[in-house]
Amino acid sequence: MTTPPPPDSPLHSPRPSPLNAIPFVCPLDGQPLMPGAGSLVCAGGHSFDISARGYINLLPVQFKKSRDPGDSKSMVAARRRVLDAGLFDPLADAVCGLAFEEFAARGQEETLLVDAGCGEGFYTARLAADLRNRMGDAAPKILGADISKWAVMAAAKRSKDLAWVVASNKRLPLVQGTVTGITSLFGFETWPDWAALQRSGQFVLVVDAGPRHLIELREIIYPTLQVHAPPRHEAATANGYELMGETVSRFEASVPNAELLMDLLEMTPHGRKSTGAARDRVAAMTGLSLTLDAVIRKYRRS
Repeated sequence: MTTPPPPDSPLHSPRPSPLNAIPFVCPLDGQPLMPGAGSLVCAGGHSFDISARGYINLLPVQFKKSRDPGDSKSMVAARRRVLDAGLFDPLADAVCGLAFEEFAARGQEETLLVDAGCGEGFYTARLAADLRNRMGDAAPKILGADISKWAVMAAAKRSKDLAWVVASNKRLPLVQGTVTGITSLFGFETWPDWAALQRSGQFVLVVDAGPRHLIELREIIYPTLQVHAPPRHEAATANGYELMGETVSRFEASVPNAELLMDLLEMTPHGRKSTGAARDRVAAMTGLSLTLDAVIRKYRRS
């Protein structure tokens, strides 16, 4: 009796991977990666297997700062439940609209959108669906990248027809100058590295928490409320980007039960910062009306 290959084995891959269309470079020597048999390979002999789940890991162990970097499996699961409940849909719609404006202006030009710090893929998948619906074959290629293997595994399960990579935001293994657009939602901005990936005229959309984001929840878990500082632009401008505009996405959402409130707490930095007593207060609630407040900034590479 033949033992079947494990679920993550490249032998399970039934069709050409969306990863084949992405201009990757080898994370070890910087040479272009080319499609192989269920893998991507470089001229230097380095080979990286494409998982049966549809993603690739281009984060060598020597570039990890911990054994299991990024969001944990439980954080990823909590975020998936919250986002799938629709709480952040208006924000996703706003980001999709801004991205469409950028790509529609580029006509039939071949383009690439990278969702840097894609998490479990909710926003990436929404961007892909919206752009394909509006633009058809002219829609950009889309890559979701995250340092958390758990996040990328969940993202690949969500959308099998998109390209997903485990990689650091500071070391995105892509050919320089090939990334038309970058989205970063509630993530870490790495302007020097992004600048190397983009040419003049290409863009970045950054989403940060606004001053009233989740304020009702923060009032419950913190004895003293601190207002989020407004975003700063010095790092972007120092690396050759110009701020083109800001859009505020502020709306109310009703969280119907304590389970989803605890998920919301778990998926944010507030979960790590809150005390046991604060978590108990949240767990005892039957629901809560929340303010979701985000600032979307658009930058252009000069």
